[in-house]
Amino acid sequence: MPIANEPAELFRHVSAEKAVIYRRIMEVFAAAKRQYRLQLRPDEVLSEARWPDTPPRIEEVNAALAQLALWGNLQSQADTARVATLGDFYRARFLYRLSQGGEAVETALAVFMQTLKRRAELQTVALEDIASRLLALKALLDTATAAAGLDVARAHEILRD
Repeated sequence: MPIANEPAELFRHVSAEKAVIYRRIMEVFAAAKRQYRLQLRPDEVLSEARWPDTPPRIEEVNAALAQLALWGNLQSQADTARVATLGDFYRARFLYRLSQGGEAVETALAVFMQTLKRRAELQTVALEDIASRLLALKALLDTATAAAGLDVARAHEILRD
């Protein structure tokens, strides 16, 4: 499975003009992959996505799918399963699947979002260690006299710890 020429292209959908549509589409593909559904049609994407407001038209979804395929997030192939007439055969219909690069981007974005949601907090034990080191440094400074000077090696050890 070829990856896009530029790996940065795989992330273009995150900041593109229609980023909301692109992200919703990619979320549908990531969820489908977890359910072992590898290929989706545009109408399935339209119905399964959690659109923030009113759903876009199918033409917008088709255009977004084509753009995601150009960026390398999706792969497309001709869909001949629903052909009922000769006109249907000549009309471009595609099945889409998550590309290797698209899957990597979705995994990276999921880890990124989890990391952002995690609260940055120090554990109680770490705070106690910091407090004890500060007290030791204060005691060292209090015992230093003009004549004896500061025990530089000990101060360095406390600051390093």
